[in-house]
Amino acid sequence: MEYFIVINGQQQGPFSLEALRAQNITPDTLVWAQGMPNWVAASQVAELQPLFFAQSQRAQPQQPQPTQPFNQQGPGTGPYHGGQGQQSPSQDPTEMLSKPVDQVAGALDDGGLYRKWMPTVYMVLGVVCCIIPILYLIGVVDGGAFKRGLSTVAAILNIIIALGAGIIGLFYWTNRRNAIKQLISQDAPTLSIVGHFLQSAGECAGLLYYCSSAAIILITSIFTGLDSSGRAGSIIMNGFGVAVNDIITGLVILCLGRFLGEIAKKKSAEPAA
Repeated sequence: MEYFIVINGQQQGPFSLEALRAQNITPDTLVWAQGMPNWVAASQVAELQPLFFAQSQRAQPQQPQPTQPFNQQGPGTGPYHGGQGQQSPSQDPTEMLSKPVDQVAGALDDGGLYRKWMPTVYMVLGVVCCIIPILYLIGVVDGGAFKRGLSTVAAILNIIIALGAGIIGLFYWTNRRNAIKQLISQDAPTLSIVGHFLQSAGECAGLLYYCSSAAIILITSIFTGLDSSGRAGSIIMNGFGVAVNDIITGLVILCLGRFLGEIAKKKSAEPAA
């Protein structure tokens, strides 16, 4: 069996029984081994008692004991984990499972998670802005829009609008990413960082996504209506209504994002109570 020991307030080990002979432990030295519920004095371990007899025969001087009592841990928690490069015995399974959760909760509380990943989130959103037009183009081609008269013109115009919105979105999120990196480098409050993201998301969704969607729907309804017989008016009016609804929704999201962003920046600038 291998034992951990405490010398001058520091955990050392593990040591085999033979290796402990060279450590000059005393009956009062605290020891711990796998399967023991707590730290105990070495004199309470029958396997270690011959070591003290051999030491007394050699009249070896005793090791000085810690000036302060060692903090013994509760049953099943294992020995002290302090010190560099020391081997840690097995931990309680409950502690092993709760530790990652505590780390994530702590990162959320102090804003570490936001600061570390927020620039990456901005970059991903910029890439997504470019992927959406490509998916739209694939959908238009699969739908056969280029084979139906005036619908071909509408498809070309819509693709131009979607690609333009995607490129603008990429540059927008790149610009905002540089701004958030500057905030992080200045050690800005977490609330200010979250507010920056809310404002950016509101502006991008409100101005780019919903407005470009409204334009695409309006163009599609106009050319589809002109290409149909007898239903042009209803198709165009229906598309106009959907486009207006998208524009209103976009403006609401834009205003909401900016409103939440301004509140967050104002709160972060206020001195702590």
